[in-house]
Amino acid sequence: MIDFYNLCKKYKHYELINKPPIDFSKWSTDNDLLQKYFRWICTESNCPSLLLSIYVPFKDIQVEVANLLDDFVKHRGDYHSGWFSITLHGVSKHITNHWSDDEYAKYNWQAMPLHTWTEIEKDCTITVEWLKSLPFDTFSRVRFMLLQPNGYIAPHQDIDKKDLCAYNIAITNPPNVEFAMEDAGLIPWKEGEFRAIDIGRKHAVRNLSDQNRIHMIIHGRHNNEFKKLFCESYDRLIYD
Repeated sequence: MIDFYNLCKKYKHYELINKPPIDFSKWSTDNDLLQKYFRWICTESNCPSLLLSIYVPFKDIQVEVANLLDDFVKHRGDYHSGWFSITLHGVSKHITNHWSDDEYAKYNWQAMPLHTWTEIEKDCTITVEWLKSLPFDTFSRVRFMLLQPNGYIAPHQDIDKKDLCAYNIAITNPPNVEFAMEDAGLIPWKEGEFRAIDIGRKHAVRNLSDQNRIHMIIHGRHNNEFKKLFCESYDRLIYD
């Protein structure tokens, strides 16, 4: 795994991203271009993570999640060390993987079960209020992800093609935590940042600190307001 980090660190985080084709220059006044530009950024820009200008009340969320630490469950078995999770929006608080994962075969789901606010909603009133204010039409899974001191998330990719299709928020991010991405170095995380992440790119995380690292991952369907913000964020990254 150390070799993976060393290979990643040969690159700066945004070293290999692509500038947009001139065809997209008027995306802000043309809804059809907006949709196409959004998909181009997600799948063809080669952008490993995109910082979005979205306010996160991370200090308040830190307080709420601190009261839930004893209720987190191990995430993805023994392949990753010290990785735990709890679900705020989904099937239930302790179903933290995708509903179709083999570990849930006992439920015999033939189609996606209802995803809604879970048992911990009552403990996360500020977090839920903030989530409901975001430009999403619906949520599927919203989870807190905890990586313990000296824990690691082994190199993996979640889908088989590049796509900025998951949204990762740094609730706590101690110094000496490294989020490495193939051909893209380390994500320069700061607490309170809201980033789109390319989960089709191989990535890994290790917590070399003595504190818990807690992030939130959001999956959901966003609206045009979100897409405009997304495209503006990419333009700012490229041109500022």
